[in-house]
Amino acid sequence: MRIVHLISGGDIGGAKTHVITLLNALQEYCDVELVCLSDGVFYQDALKAGITSRLIVQHSRFDLSIMKKLQHFLKETSTDILHCHGARANFIARLLKPKVAIPFVTTIHSDIEHDFDQSFIKRIIFTNLNKWGLKTFDHYFPVTNTFRSLLVSQNFDRRKLHVIYNGIKIPDNIQTKSKIDTFPYTELNISPKPNTMIFGTATRFHPVKGIDILLKACKILKDMNSDFILLIAGIGDEKYRLKYEAYVEKENLEKHVFFLGFLNDIHIFYDTIDVNLLTSYSESFPYALLEGGIHALPTIASRAGGVVEMIEDKISGLLFDVGDYESLAKKMNQVITSPAKAEKLGHNFKSKIINDFSDIAMAKRHFQLYTTILLSDSTNK
Repeated sequence: MRIVHLISGGDIGGAKTHVITLLNALQEYCDVELVCLSDGVFYQDALKAGITSRLIVQHSRFDLSIMKKLQHFLKETSTDILHCHGARANFIARLLKPKVAIPFVTTIHSDIEHDFDQSFIKRIIFTNLNKWGLKTFDHYFPVTNTFRSLLVSQNFDRRKLHVIYNGIKIPDNIQTKSKIDTFPYTELNISPKPNTMIFGTATRFHPVKGIDILLKACKILKDMNSDFILLIAGIGDEKYRLKYEAYVEKENLEKHVFFLGFLNDIHIFYDTIDVNLLTSYSESFPYALLEGGIHALPTIASRAGGVVEMIEDKISGLLFDVGDYESLAKKMNQVITSPAKAEKLGHNFKSKIINDFSDIAMAKRHFQLYTTILLSDSTNK
């Protein structure tokens, strides 16, 4: 069985992590190859991960000269299924489908209505092009039941919708508790005390990530319990970072909130913090929670997207309603005052990840569906 995965190659977030993690594990079950439409971090990281990868460069979103190249490549390599990721690949698939007699599938990584919210013009043009492209596929792999329901509401055939949760590779040996005496971020000029609770979030500077909610919660928490710090790891639009830094200064949170920027080793970050936070207004099935979860970190997160399918409130984490910073502050104070209960939440979450959200589980589910799709396709011919 040979599966080709097609993606633009410009992704740097959860979709990138998903595809590289999936193909790494899927190599054990079938012949897989990644095709990127542009060179960059995604393509280079895939090569470093040992994934068979190929560049078929599309010079612009509307450069259709690659159609013949893709058609020839799929035929010459005897590809059984084309698996697409993202709006650009979906658009190309719509044009390619009449020329290639194999099943086409696509992963729905996010809410298709909000993929281009950063630009009004892009939202109007590319959202509709993506929807047009999506209509061509034989099967769809949404990463949450929420996304599945969205597609059903837009008249996609529910029989073609197969939820596959994101999975993460489980490291053999990782630390599960932070160590104040080896605090790695010395450039912050702080020396946390042994009883200081270290909260952390790995995110990007964008309004959808709810950093404003997190900072408002910290303002409230400062009056409840001053023994905490918050580490924010990530990059994004500089104007939002400046906005958040200005808020920290205005509300006298400089001794509590610190911006780390981009981190090369995210595991060191998760080994440093005591509690993992996610405060987004909208989410899919976030890897930021899975990454913290394999470190057995207690998790506090908003009830956004697939988070509610990942974490059971008060069993494997603490959840708050989207935008409710007062509730978030109370839950942050709760883990400070009840560390033993919080630690149990973290271990429960880690166990659930190992059982349900591993890279192996994700790969097996894909392989099973590929097999079923090919059997059905051969029967219908």
